[in-house]
Amino acid sequence: WLKPLGLSCPCLEVHSLPGCVSTSDELPHAMGEQRERDADLDVFVVGAGPTGLTAAIEASRHGLKVHIIDRRTERHDFSKALVVHARTMEVFETMGISHALLEVGMPFAALRVQPGTSCSPIRIKLQGPQWGDTKYPYWLSIPQPETERCLEECLAGFGISVDRGTEFKSFASDGSMVDIKVTKSTGVEQTYSAKWLVGCDGGRSSVRENAKLMFDETSLEETFVLADFDGDAPIPEDEGTACLSSDGVFFLVPMPKPKRWRLIAHMPEHAGDEKIDVSNALIDKILARSPSTAFASGHIRWTSQFVLKQGVVQEYRRGRVFIAGDAAHLHSPVGGQGLNTGVQDAAALMWRLALAERGAPEHTALLDSFSQERKAIAESMVMATTKVTRAMTSKNCVFRTLRNCIARQILALSSMQSKLCRKVGMLDVAIQESSISASDGTKKHPYVGCRLPNPGSGDHRLHDVLHSSRHTVLLLQEDAWHLSTQLTSDGVFCVKASRKNADHNFYDAEGLLQSVFGAVKLVLVRPDRVVAGVSMKLDTSLVYQYAKNVLGVGIDVL
Repeated sequence: WLKPLGLSCPCLEVHSLPGCVSTSDELPHAMGEQRERDADLDVFVVGAGPTGLTAAIEASRHGLKVHIIDRRTERHDFSKALVVHARTMEVFETMGISHALLEVGMPFAALRVQPGTSCSPIRIKLQGPQWGDTKYPYWLSIPQPETERCLEECLAGFGISVDRGTEFKSFASDGSMVDIKVTKSTGVEQTYSAKWLVGCDGGRSSVRENAKLMFDETSLEETFVLADFDGDAPIPEDEGTACLSSDGVFFLVPMPKPKRWRLIAHMPEHAGDEKIDVSNALIDKILARSPSTAFASGHIRWTSQFVLKQGVVQEYRRGRVFIAGDAAHLHSPVGGQGLNTGVQDAAALMWRLALAERGAPEHTALLDSFSQERKAIAESMVMATTKVTRAMTSKNCVFRTLRNCIARQILALSSMQSKLCRKVGMLDVAIQESSISASDGTKKHPYVGCRLPNPGSGDHRLHDVLHSSRHTVLLLQEDAWHLSTQLTSDGVFCVKASRKNADHNFYDAEGLLQSVFGAVKLVLVRPDRVVAGVSMKLDTSLVYQYAKNVLGVGIDVL
């Protein structure tokens, strides 16, 4: 059961892409219906949670014209998701909003894991060098409404606001555009036209249903309760607790407000359809499962209960319609992966759409790769969280005893703590198979499909000097000036890195790039900081082959 832990340029002219097929009959133009036939609208986003807002910001940042709607008339004020991980903070940094989240969020200092109630908790330090090459070596506690507020403020900087009180109803596509029918809170029906429709409308996605994208959902038959409450806890206010009690596992998570906590608790004795009264008495009873968290709860600010469900959509795309976030995957909240995966879904999609708009690909590999890559990542994440959840919620006494014994031994190791930090922080997520990977004809390098390492140099890191919205060619050879000049003249963004020469774009003082890439001389990096390919040769062949053959675009639009 420990195995899952890892023991902006304006858009060019409209292009019709191959493989974009009609998914339903043409929408009727109803009498009295308002119609927004805007040929300049590139992306229509449904849903203004973190995934949808990220999609809208990234579309705008990449030079696409976007419209975003949400059926709610105002933003929810309860917290829902609470943790933003390192890899997502790196995405937010590229978007220019990481500083805004840090101003209102609180980094976890540690996670106390208590395997059983008869032993002292194991303190896993969540801040420090054990994370390795990231600027954000922690889990950031920040309520979802605050995350959404930061995202909305960023979106407003592009002159765009969420069209609230507007509900998606249906769509139709002729292969070159999508007509989207919505209903306003006033009852008025309206139809918009856009090149792309992106459904970020949650686990009960109407876009997914209309696109007839099959979603295989199953229940884990385990009931959990949530509660945000005030209380004077006997533990530091920047440390979380995970208790593997025989009465049910629970997590106590600090929130940024002083003396405010989030409780997530398994209720093994309750059936899924049984309403649970989440009162102070119940919260106190759960907290008493562990001696280290036995304190009296105060004012309860929000409660909820849910039955764990899991599932991954079979395809993320149907023609000109895409889905992302909870519309594409549901899973256990263990590890706080949901919001983070959704944000990364949105970022991964928008650089592709932007490149498709400016490059008019000759084939569909670029856009098809979104479903291919993100589905595999979601399936891996769902499988891992499900296995860990089943281990944590097991009712078998013998298994629980063995589990707790192993956890005490394994989680005390500093090497395992480091792996846990990076695994949960999503820094080591790897794309195993992709139709848009490049090869120089040699054996595939293990870092192709992985996040590019991000070593530091003084006040800067490598990711700081990469292009924020285009591909980057990273040159690791000392005498690469001629190649850099040639690629730059062709419109390719280049960065020269060196361990010896501080005059290069990036001075790799610690030699991390050399230790990772060895004899590699050229690294091709995607806009999402994923390594697309490497070459042992110092020439243009890999870059040109990737643009023309893999993506089907000109070298100048990479």
